[in-house]
Amino acid sequence: MKLLYKILWIEDQMHSIRARKRVISNYIKDTKGFELEIKEIETFEQFKREIGFESLKDYDLVLVDLNLDDDESEDGNKIIEEIRGNDIYTEVIFYSSNYPHLFDLLTENRLEGIFTSERNQIDTKAKKIIDVTLHKVQDVNNLRGLIMAEVAELDRMKEEIIRKASLKVPNKSLEKYALKKIKSSGQSCKNSAQRHIDDISNVTFDLLFEKIGFIDSNKKAMTLGEALEKLDITEPVNKDTFTQPYIDKILEKRNKFAHIKECDGDDGNGNPCKVIKDIPFTEANCIAIRKEIREYKNILEEIKQKLDE
Repeated sequence: MKLLYKILWIEDQMHSIRARKRVISNYIKDTKGFELEIKEIETFEQFKREIGFESLKDYDLVLVDLNLDDDESEDGNKIIEEIRGNDIYTEVIFYSSNYPHLFDLLTENRLEGIFTSERNQIDTKAKKIIDVTLHKVQDVNNLRGLIMAEVAELDRMKEEIIRKASLKVPNKSLEKYALKKIKSSGQSCKNSAQRHIDDISNVTFDLLFEKIGFIDSNKKAMTLGEALEKLDITEPVNKDTFTQPYIDKILEKRNKFAHIKECDGDDGNGNPCKVIKDIPFTEANCIAIRKEIREYKNILEEIKQKLDE
């Protein structure tokens, strides 16, 4: 499972259901803790031209408005035939203001595994199907994979910020800080770090980041925090409100999911569930972890924008 939830929405009057789209967006982001991307397409012909059936696997949910007025029912049949002719495993919701006609049309075509909704109930139905799609993938291994992938992306963002900051911080002091942290952390890196300190004029973070494991996630967080202090950046975070909270909220959880096997336990209220060290595997904790990752993605993006000003 990834942090980004993707919806393809085929609707030629999107303005008329903006409020329902907002309900769905808020549910995915605020209630479930995911990032959201909605691709809006006006017609089925545009979908075939710009997206295509092969790309449907990239989406978690497809919403299709079928305008089933009497003079357009042929178009509805055409859409359904196209869906039937392709192996579609993405969840699809057909909806229409003419719901009885929609239901009859799907029954006649024996189209199984497709959800339906009245147009004015699409947000309610979509929330139920979103719950279904998330329940299918919400297990320990999926969450573990999500955390690994997203923390790697956070590392990439930290590296970009550190590179930019090093160009603004004078006297190679940011590079020196990182190397001293590396030198003090373990004997295996001590001599290599000292050689770089002795030749600091030729050191760049491009060079340091190329050495796999030479600057780990913790030290990248510490170096970024130092950059905030040296550049007097206090919003959206400063050194104190970024470094240790990031290590505690993100990296410690990453390390637990990466290295500790789940075992049987309870959720703190006596209900049995899997536990990863001291983290019960509950829906509430899954949502909290996703929200924390999103929070730090937004923070890092804001810091990068400040450095680009």
